[in-house]
Amino acid sequence: FLVITVVSCFFLYLISGNKTFKSAFNDTGYVIKTLFPTLLFPLLFCVMGILTIVMDKPALKDTWLFDTIMNLFCMMLVGIYEEVGFRFCACDAMLPVLKKTKHPFFWTSFIAGIIFGWVHVVWVNFANLQEVMQFVLKIANLTLHSATYMFLYWKTRSIAGLAIVHCLNDFLPTFLTDMFVFENINETAGYTSGDAGTTIIYLIQLVVSIACFIYVYKTVWKTIDKQKVLEEW
Repeated sequence: FLVITVVSCFFLYLISGNKTFKSAFNDTGYVIKTLFPTLLFPLLFCVMGILTIVMDKPALKDTWLFDTIMNLFCMMLVGIYEEVGFRFCACDAMLPVLKKTKHPFFWTSFIAGIIFGWVHVVWVNFANLQEVMQFVLKIANLTLHSATYMFLYWKTRSIAGLAIVHCLNDFLPTFLTDMFVFENINETAGYTSGDAGTTIIYLIQLVVSIACFIYVYKTVWKTIDKQKVLEEW
């Protein structure tokens, strides 16, 4: 994760120099506050995990503190390199090319979002209807998720704010498994499976993603200096 993070930042520097790094800590609080609704779904998983602990009283792992700290560190690195790679590098590379099109911001966020969604689908059996539905829903969810984050990148160019929110999105649903011994954990739930329950979760997540996208669009989009963005990129 550390190597991928360094490589991603290096590619960003090759694409657009150090201007993004100069604004890395711009409006960090504003970004976190604006994107807080995107944390509602992982917080729901966190609450469900806490309820499971209360009811089932699983054993505490001997290495719970070390595992939790390492997970947080790794998720922070994931937040940095995925934001730098799939948002910053993608935007800085594509927007100068697409700015002559009629809707450069739409195409940049859409293409970056599709790529971001696609790489998160490890495997799909197209002969299985449930898996196909999960594949489509996951791509749709992550495309909307990516576009929502992209609005804040255009607004602030803040690496820190976006990386922190991204880290929390990945850390909150998983950190309890570093602390306690849970049984019957579905390791494929984050991808595609034949389980109808996973499809229902993705449908709920899609509703939340749409709501978050609309909220951030209405809050942020009109405040972006689009001409300045096009000139700078």
